[in-house]
Amino acid sequence: MKTAILIPAYKPEKTLFLPFMEELSKAFDNIVIINDGSGNDFDGVFEECKKYTDIVLHHYINKGKGSALKSGIGYIMNRMPDIDGIITADCDGQHTVEDIIKVAKELEAHPDDLIIGGRRFDENVPFRSQLGNTVTRGLFKLSTGLKIYDTQTGLRGFSRQHFETMARLNGERYEYEMNMLLKLRELGIQPREIEIKTVYINENATSHYNAVKDSLRIASRLLLFASGSILSFAVDYLFFSLFTFVCTFSYGISFMFARIISAVVNYLINRKIVFGGNCSRSAVVKYAVLAIVVMLGGVGVMKLAENYALSHVVFVSFPVVVKAVYDIIMYFVNYIIQRDFVFKVKKKGN
Repeated sequence: MKTAILIPAYKPEKTLFLPFMEELSKAFDNIVIINDGSGNDFDGVFEECKKYTDIVLHHYINKGKGSALKSGIGYIMNRMPDIDGIITADCDGQHTVEDIIKVAKELEAHPDDLIIGGRRFDENVPFRSQLGNTVTRGLFKLSTGLKIYDTQTGLRGFSRQHFETMARLNGERYEYEMNMLLKLRELGIQPREIEIKTVYINENATSHYNAVKDSLRIASRLLLFASGSILSFAVDYLFFSLFTFVCTFSYGISFMFARIISAVVNYLINRKIVFGGNCSRSAVVKYAVLAIVVMLGGVGVMKLAENYALSHVVFVSFPVVVKAVYDIIMYFVNYIIQRDFVFKVKKKGN
């Protein structure tokens, strides 16, 4: 496999970047640098880079890491047709040439997969990095069902068959790298994580990652995975209230009609937005079975709650509270079953 190394660079530290480039050029012939609007003060650094690569592209204003990566991927895809794979790496000294070589070898062995160079975080890692990775790791696992230890690493490798997809992904800044991981389910691409060295220089002072601002960007993207259930939850309660208090249906009947309507809304949103557009007949059948089981379970729970409220001295809205508890529990159950069974995407090539 003929591989290109793609490095987005924003105000790189000369004493770290140039020695890294010199060592990298001894291991790889094809290196693409993106100067992401670093400013005139860094022109000399990028000029010196030309000792080690012929390809230094420039954004004349800072557009963000995602934009820089997409510029580089587009350039390689269209201007370097002999390149079979891309490895993205950072310019701040966190990725060693040794580890980049490891990712290149893994990519050659598994070209269908996304190769991830994952760090392991211990007590020597800056607190903001430990916290950021712990939070996003947990949210990512819950959202996708995929286990990736280091969701924020910039050391990744993918083959030409994925170039166009990666060049079209949403996200202009750090959220782009999370979007890449979130897209894996939809594309049926398997992440393959290999351990790399955990390197932090001067408490990671050269990093331009903003722990609060950029984590919020990532979290906002992750929250899209809950949008289907949140909206259908609102629709369900709207129609449940309408059927119960306006149409004066029983709690059980109101629950059933409201759940049918909200299930349709939930399916359409989850199919198109949350779980990647799987609209096969089997997905429809599996979703319908799940919805019916949950609905019948809810009708039974509501009937029991209604009977209990009539035979005991409890507050009038007791069945509504029971419904809320049932729905919260089933929210998580529903999500996991839909994620791993109803809308499960087969690995590409299977």
